[in-house]
Amino acid sequence: MRYYAGLDIGGTVARMKIEYEDGRAGEFYGAGGTMNTDGYERCNEKYRSFILPILEEAQIKAEDCVKICVAASGIDSPRQEEECRRSFLEMGFRPESILVYNDCEVFLHVSTGPAIVLVCGTGSIAYARGESGAITRCGGWGHVLSDEGSGHNMGMKVIREAANHIDGRTSCPILYELFEAQSGLKTLDEINTFVNDMLMEKTQIASYAPLAEKAYELGDETGLKILRECRDELFALVKDVYYKADLNRYRKEAPVELWLWGSVLLKNKIIAPELTDLLKKEFPSIQIRIPEKTALDTALDIAKS
Repeated sequence: MRYYAGLDIGGTVARMKIEYEDGRAGEFYGAGGTMNTDGYERCNEKYRSFILPILEEAQIKAEDCVKICVAASGIDSPRQEEECRRSFLEMGFRPESILVYNDCEVFLHVSTGPAIVLVCGTGSIAYARGESGAITRCGGWGHVLSDEGSGHNMGMKVIREAANHIDGRTSCPILYELFEAQSGLKTLDEINTFVNDMLMEKTQIASYAPLAEKAYELGDETGLKILRECRDELFALVKDVYYKADLNRYRKEAPVELWLWGSVLLKNKIIAPELTDLLKKEFPSIQIRIPEKTALDTALDIAKS
């Protein structure tokens, strides 16, 4: 039976949605993986262990897929795009049926003209499409090189402030108490060991990000300082990609759409409103929006278009 498929593959969770030509649809979940962190061999194994059982359960074949849009985390270069494509070819999908994008890039396809996408969850990245249709990006090169303003970045700021409080360099008793209650860490030696052990476990570090907002709500100004540092870093990310894509030369009547996505931008009560205000003042032509559909549904729409 012929069908369309959309995939949203993150570092932790993978999602697949299948829609048959008669309109029936099914949605599936499994373990994710990222090409830039896991490498081809491990990521290929994760892709196969997720997708092949789904095809077997649904009693469909890879070669019967009309189009499959793969929106995958870690597709950061033409090489990684080809490696991802190769994985799906080896599973039996036809070359002409496979579309591969970075999982954040897919939101650009919601707009028809020049647009920007800012995604900020555990990591952060900005994409832009200029007037010529060319797509460019800033950030998203992992938590060591970039991911500014992200959940991981914010979590590290919380941990540093808690450590500085212990060290007597700053005073943030509320933030420190929240951090100690969640982590169980009480000494600089314990914090140092934890951070080094968790260096590649981004979600573990990011789990401390919400403490900044919670501390501020309880009256600790250090929490607000952290939130505004992240706000300013995200503002700089949008500004950089705006000029990198030459959107400052775009003078048509239609506004430049800016799509915001990710847990930091959708859930944090301070960052998104203040970031929106800064962006509107700096770029009056930008129209800020939240996607109505998830990356998974957007990927399926691209496959069907």
